[in-house]
Amino acid sequence: MEGTDVMKYRTAFVEQFWGIRAFKRHSLVLMVGGLAYMLTGVTYMLAPLTESRRIALTVALSWLPMEVWASVFVLAGIMAFISSRWPPMHESWGYMTLAGLSAGWAATYAAGVILDESPIGNLTGTLNWGLLAFLWWALPGFVNPDKTIVVVIKDDGHGSDS
Repeated sequence: MEGTDVMKYRTAFVEQFWGIRAFKRHSLVLMVGGLAYMLTGVTYMLAPLTESRRIALTVALSWLPMEVWASVFVLAGIMAFISSRWPPMHESWGYMTLAGLSAGWAATYAAGVILDESPIGNLTGTLNWGLLAFLWWALPGFVNPDKTIVVVIKDDGHGSDS
């Protein structure tokens, strides 16, 4: 590549990541979703691990302790929150973060029922987190609504629009 081509490439690359997006509906959804995941993580950190939750998440807890999973939720929430405005050219990566974590968490509930001692009633965790994963996967396909202006023309009955 010649020097000018490299500069054009660098400029285009920097412009993709420089600045923030306008605040739109997707920004709001990602901010609220990110906040919910952050608070879920904080709750996992602060609330004592009950026996029923330990049984429901037996597979996940065999890999990592709850404090680490709590940190994963907080980190995913922070990432989704950041993705609500940055980078300007990529607005769906926060959804992928939340969808992936939700799908994985749903799978841990299912694995606990299938592979271990978790009661079948814990499949509700699989269904709830699976639904969230689906919604986080589907939401980026919706388009941010544009602001539209409606002009109402009053007809005075005399055939003129004035």
